[in-house]
Amino acid sequence: MIFVHNLTKTDFRIKINDHFYISDFKDGDQVSLVKYLSVKQIYDQTLAIPYPYTLKDADWWINHNLNKKNDINNVTTNWAIRKLFDHEVCGGIGFMDLVLDQTHKSELGYWLAEPFWNKGVMTEAVKKVTAFAFDNFKLEKVTANVFDFNLGSAKVLEKAGYQLEGLLRKHYKKDGKIFDGKLYAKIKSDGYESKI
Repeated sequence: MIFVHNLTKTDFRIKINDHFYISDFKDGDQVSLVKYLSVKQIYDQTLAIPYPYTLKDADWWINHNLNKKNDINNVTTNWAIRKLFDHEVCGGIGFMDLVLDQTHKSELGYWLAEPFWNKGVMTEAVKKVTAFAFDNFKLEKVTANVFDFNLGSAKVLEKAGYQLEGLLRKHYKKDGKIFDGKLYAKIKSDGYESKI
């Protein structure tokens, strides 16, 4: 079974493949977050992940998600990507500022630890989380923004069935530099493979 979940319990799980799955963040994940997010390239290719990534940053992220879960009827919208054999967090995926039942669209964000790049893990995670959002969150559109130079992330989205909607000229400012971005989107009516 691809999806094993109950939106009101803590046993939420989405199978990515035979080696990885998606589940809620939990206390204790901080060590893995610090371990994998202390890579400068992840910082360089994302907007909100700090560098160096500290235990204080990881504590904030875990507490933010645990508190958010309680605020919206025990439903989470940000998840950990875990290795199946030891359940260690090696990535993250979720929706930014999604308020359930109040919007028809949301922006997807994600990251994956460097040792697991170019193995198809994130493409499958994006496909399955997008399908999950269409089926469970009543979304009609999921967007994802990438820095124009982040070719790997653009490729993930394209392989997951997202379409390039436009160039975001001079859209981002980071480390004193202003640069372009790309807007990708997937529309529910374009079709997707529901796994529920």
